[in-house]
Amino acid sequence: MRPDSREAGLVVALVLALAGQLAWGIASDGLTNDELLYVSAGYRQLALGDFRLSPTHPPLAPSLAALGLLALQPRVPAFERGQGILEWCRQFVHVQNDAGPLVARARVPVAVLTLLLALLLWGWARALAGPGAGLAALFLAAFHPSLVAHGHLATTDAPAAAFTLLAAWAFWWWLRAPGAGRALLAAAALGVAAATRVTAWIVLPAALVVLLAAARERGRPPGLGRASLGLLLALGIAVPAVLWGAYGLHDTPWPGELMRPPRVGGGAAALLDALDAAHLVPAAYTAGLRFQLEHGREGHVGYLLGERRRTGWWSYALVALAVKNTPGFLLALAGAAWALARHPPGDPALRAACGLSATIALLVFTGVSLGRIQIGERYLLQAYPFLILLAALALPAIGSGRWARAALLLVGLCHAAPTLAAAPAGTLAYFNALAGGHDGGDRVLLDSNLDWGQDLPRLAAWMRREHVGRVQLGYQGSDDPARFGIERDDLPGEHLYPARPPAVPFAGVVVVSPNLLHGLVPRLGDPYASLRQRRPDARAGVFFVYRLGPG
Repeated sequence: MRPDSREAGLVVALVLALAGQLAWGIASDGLTNDELLYVSAGYRQLALGDFRLSPTHPPLAPSLAALGLLALQPRVPAFERGQGILEWCRQFVHVQNDAGPLVARARVPVAVLTLLLALLLWGWARALAGPGAGLAALFLAAFHPSLVAHGHLATTDAPAAAFTLLAAWAFWWWLRAPGAGRALLAAAALGVAAATRVTAWIVLPAALVVLLAAARERGRPPGLGRASLGLLLALGIAVPAVLWGAYGLHDTPWPGELMRPPRVGGGAAALLDALDAAHLVPAAYTAGLRFQLEHGREGHVGYLLGERRRTGWWSYALVALAVKNTPGFLLALAGAAWALARHPPGDPALRAACGLSATIALLVFTGVSLGRIQIGERYLLQAYPFLILLAALALPAIGSGRWARAALLLVGLCHAAPTLAAAPAGTLAYFNALAGGHDGGDRVLLDSNLDWGQDLPRLAAWMRREHVGRVQLGYQGSDDPARFGIERDDLPGEHLYPARPPAVPFAGVVVVSPNLLHGLVPRLGDPYASLRQRRPDARAGVFFVYRLGPG
């Protein structure tokens, strides 16, 4: 059924609303930590066929971002002997080229992909439960703070969410009418997702669960067993082909001259060794898997409710869900759980979509909760499209009476209004009232939940507004204060530009990144512990500002 003019108008309006928020983010957010690497690595991959800069992740997302740079023809500095990866990236982005247009262009392909993700949600929900469900899915996506925050950044997060959703939809489409063509599409979609982020493989066990459930139903498609063997064959052909294509048919070895090779033992190492021996997938892909396994074993320093830990917390994902989502979205999830429990889906296609979505979301949350790399709610981003789909599909079960319409209106207002209100301060730093809003978020979560190096433009705007000519700056990130005209002396931090230490530290106007203030960089010790004991005099974006007397 084609949309009528009213529905089409609402779809266009919602897509434009999302596009406007993404465009605002592109223009107003500074460079985030990971973007420096991905933008630089992506361009070397496309322009030079050199895949050495980012061996820890699959290459598709950086290559996608680099598509925006091809027309710019940026200058590519030589890779000097002994030069580190991040120093070369700094030279490429900040020294040899103008970082502003470079970063903006790299973000555009990701923003377009985010819009396509929202449209896929609309189309899938509409096909399952009608125009109302489709519009609900599009509305929830258009104003979801995390999709807006990460949907314009040149990182792996939004592309992984989009391609994971595409792979799940392609499997569901195959399950409706199994055949060779649809099997190849599903397999290719999974390959694209796996070439974007290794966590996209969660689609495979989720699909197996749904497939086994479908095989037990009376109304299953005829010949499902034989078709499943065909799907397995398609996966064996298409997924490796896509992975080889993502690496440009290069079998790039681990860049031992730039990074220490990962060390993995046990059964995982034996399996990866067998894959390497068979040359089924590029060696660079299995090397990235080895790194992720080693990183997961060693852990990463995280922060939750004032505590720092390398081993993670079982409650991290649930806390992140509770404080980084709008009240409207949380109400929508609660309503969906209630509606689906009272009225389980009877249609096989609807039941398969709900089962697939719930299983993928559960796997994502379980992986983050049990893992040791808890450095951002963005690791839940792959689950959010499926939670949105579940909420939208539950809409018909809520009813259409006066009270139901009032409830839906309340949910809509409590979802869209907080996200739009967060835009001036940056949607990446959004926290709801459970965390105390923007000013209370650092008491609950840090790292890419709040402070990802993105707020130098807002610091510069605050300095102009407050007529502050110079600051002492403690910054963690990969952006450069000089490109925003920030006059500063450098306190202890984690950055790539040459530091200019002050003659008298901690004097005058002192500005500190939240991650540094809370001691989230172990190698620095805890130089800002005394500042944590006092109330900041102001906030400049996410930065804490202290006026400490003569400077």
